[in-house]
Amino acid sequence: MEQENQPPQFTFLSLITRSIAGLVGGVLGSVVLLIIYILSVSIVSPVLNPVVSGSAVESSEVSPLFIFILMGMVFASTLAANIITPLLISLTQSGKYKRVTTSLFQIFIINIVVFVILAPIYLFSQGLGFEFMSYAAGLQIAFSVLASALVFEIIANYKYALLGVYSTIFAVLLAIALNIMVYTVAGNATILLFIALPLLWGGVGFMFGVVGMVYQWVVRTWGVDYLSTFQDYTKDYGIAEAAQEAQQEAVEAAAPPPVDTEGVDFLRKDETPPPEQPPAEQPPEPPTQTPQQ
Repeated sequence: MEQENQPPQFTFLSLITRSIAGLVGGVLGSVVLLIIYILSVSIVSPVLNPVVSGSAVESSEVSPLFIFILMGMVFASTLAANIITPLLISLTQSGKYKRVTTSLFQIFIINIVVFVILAPIYLFSQGLGFEFMSYAAGLQIAFSVLASALVFEIIANYKYALLGVYSTIFAVLLAIALNIMVYTVAGNATILLFIALPLLWGGVGFMFGVVGMVYQWVVRTWGVDYLSTFQDYTKDYGIAEAAQEAQQEAVEAAAPPPVDTEGVDFLRKDETPPPEQPPAEQPPEPPTQTPQQ
């Protein structure tokens, strides 16, 4: 409990280890995506290679079966990365991340929720071509990583959950900017599917360490725990204490009045018990006479 009430401590070594753990987890997720992609290449290949007819390029029609395969690929790869990466990050700071099993269970649930919410986008983008389906897959990857990282940090330390929120949002925005730059250079949306997970989780690990080190310096310099969830500002200052006192007063008012036993105890102490009477003496028994011969 004392460690949870203190700001997270970050060093340059923890920054490096967190970044490596995030990058490795993202790469493993991309490996899962690549394996599923290779296994389903017979269906994916006609979509990725447009048919050239004369000088015009006609894009092949996207089959409904390919949509479900793409959805399965993205979901399996993101779920693998979102489970493996928090597990690796928890090994770098075992003192902070203690409820790992609970975190992984909640991450699994939030990934299913994100997948169910974004599944209609895949169906909507079916008639728009494979490129728009890649955008839908990238959207799912970004949201699932964002939700998983937030759940992981909130469960680890609720008091400093805002630190995880800021660092995760910065990391996702940075990764999206890098993906846009790669797409501008390469001009192929398929590449983004394979580099999105390493960039996102590597950025989450790196940015959380950087934001944590900067915030640690701010707390030491100004002595104010700005990102603590228990820190109150302006009009909210003192509201929590006043509400707690009002609740305590309401509980005391609703409780039945205590029974006054002091007077009874006083009367019991004032009474003098009657003196004990000695036991009555019993008359002696007459001697027994033996009959004469």
